[in-house]
Amino acid sequence: MVTPFSRKNDYNRIKGSPLQPVICFEMLYPGLSPVEKIEHIAKVGFNKVEFWGWRDKDIPAIAEVCRQNEVGVANLSGHRRGSLVAAETHELFLSDLKEAVQVANTLNCSILMVLSNALDEDGRVVNSYSHIPAEKKYLNLKGGLKKALAVVPEEITLVLEPLNTRVDHPGYFLADMETAVSLVREINNPRFKVLCDLYHLGVMGQDLQRLLTYYIDDIGYIHIADFPGRHEPGTGSADWATLLTIIKNCGYQGFVGFEYSPLADSYESLRKIRSCWDRTI
Repeated sequence: MVTPFSRKNDYNRIKGSPLQPVICFEMLYPGLSPVEKIEHIAKVGFNKVEFWGWRDKDIPAIAEVCRQNEVGVANLSGHRRGSLVAAETHELFLSDLKEAVQVANTLNCSILMVLSNALDEDGRVVNSYSHIPAEKKYLNLKGGLKKALAVVPEEITLVLEPLNTRVDHPGYFLADMETAVSLVREINNPRFKVLCDLYHLGVMGQDLQRLLTYYIDDIGYIHIADFPGRHEPGTGSADWATLLTIIKNCGYQGFVGFEYSPLADSYESLRKIRSCWDRTI
């Protein structure tokens, strides 16, 4: 466990890009193809998207629609198989990661998100590895991340995501920010950061304003959805104007991904996000 403190780290300022919004298209516009979703997102004024797995998608078609609409892919899943907490699955994880790197290269994407435990297509933890003690899981996770950083090219950054175990992902190992930050600081590689998902951490009861204030230099990517419900900002209990202001004022420069399930109309939810972003940032 780390002790909260602020430390100077120029990673985001040197290697990051100006603070900019990203839309995860996975849960938007149900029934439409990824290509159609990207076209709709671009029409609302967003020029960055992200998504999860790549095997169920036409990657060349996504590359072409992004080119036509001047949209970039900011982030995608670094693996769908293999769990970092279980050493016996590391080879499977690394094989999947190498395939994800090829997809990222095709899409000119420089960030890949990784998880402590593999998830199935419905987001359920495939295996919690309950027989492995927590201390051993941590060491396996640390060792697997070092292996991953050794095989991905220099231009790609890995971001490790804590997920909530109360609602969406029972059995998932990495469920708090402090443990993720400990890994970042122990591994001490500028190409490895935390994916700070404010929805998941909020569901776990963590103080989001405090996390952003203390750990902003350990964060390489931010995810946003309101809670409870995982819908667009403004549908739950979080104070997004304050949180976005903290992100801006703390000096974070990078991507803020809106990864949510729209409560009603996808277009209207995107329009509200665009308006909130323009008012706050």
